[in-house]
Amino acid sequence: MRHALIHFYGEQAFSAAAEGFEGFGSYVKLGSAGFGFCRYQTAAEAKFPEADFARLQIALRGSGRTASGGSTVDVDGDHYCVSSPGEPSRLEFGSEYEQMIIRFPNDALMTTLEAMLGVKPRGRLVFAPCARIDQPGAQALRDFGLFLAQHVDPSHPRLPPLMLREFEHALMVSFLSVARHNFSDQLDRDAPDTAPEYVRLAEEYIANSWNRAITINDLAAVTSVGVRSLFKAFQKHRGYSPMAFAKSVRLNRAREMLLQGDPSRSVTSVAFACGFSNLGHFAHDYRQKHGELPSETLARAR
Repeated sequence: MRHALIHFYGEQAFSAAAEGFEGFGSYVKLGSAGFGFCRYQTAAEAKFPEADFARLQIALRGSGRTASGGSTVDVDGDHYCVSSPGEPSRLEFGSEYEQMIIRFPNDALMTTLEAMLGVKPRGRLVFAPCARIDQPGAQALRDFGLFLAQHVDPSHPRLPPLMLREFEHALMVSFLSVARHNFSDQLDRDAPDTAPEYVRLAEEYIANSWNRAITINDLAAVTSVGVRSLFKAFQKHRGYSPMAFAKSVRLNRAREMLLQGDPSRSVTSVAFACGFSNLGHFAHDYRQKHGELPSETLARAR
């Protein structure tokens, strides 16, 4: 098993107790994406180097844990894990653990993301490492993945190539829509085709500067557009101000961090990390946007 995982799956190392060890692994290429299943009777650990794909882990039985991108995520029936392209990972599998893994090549994701945004993304694609099954679309993504995996199994008749390409594209769109990442706030809005380029430039700057204070003068300098023109363009094409968008981005980031359930994080540390200095205002704004207090989100995640 160690030899197969290192030489076929590209792992750096694999370890497990030899006593009573039993493992199963399979991998099938869809097109550019690929499906893998693994099952371990005893606890095991695998280490992956940096890779040019995103890895989605969905637990089918038992639980595991993945460390990637500076975060550690419990992978179980309530939580998925997403490892971003270019980040090494350490996967810990519990006894009698079984999971489905879907690999999405970074270049295919960026091409799909560009088509969805209507503009070429600036910067690398970075995913929030934890996704909950109760997030909108998460259950459907799991079911779609299992459905598609069944039909690309070599024991089943081959799908027509055109159908296979359409399925793969739908899977990537579903993944980019459900898993949160640094371009999710742009995807959450209507197609930005009618908005001026400087509005999209301001939005990208805000999204990439979510952890620090931003002034309207900063946005004017980045876009080379006057403050009044920038405000008018946002109101016309988005229906809100640049500062309202910045607050929304920071509140979404705060929710992603709280949903990770990291025991070393508190509501206060998350608020400060996302640029909120007044905890009372943060709790009020968070509840208005997400329908619960940040402390409730953190407690549920743990």
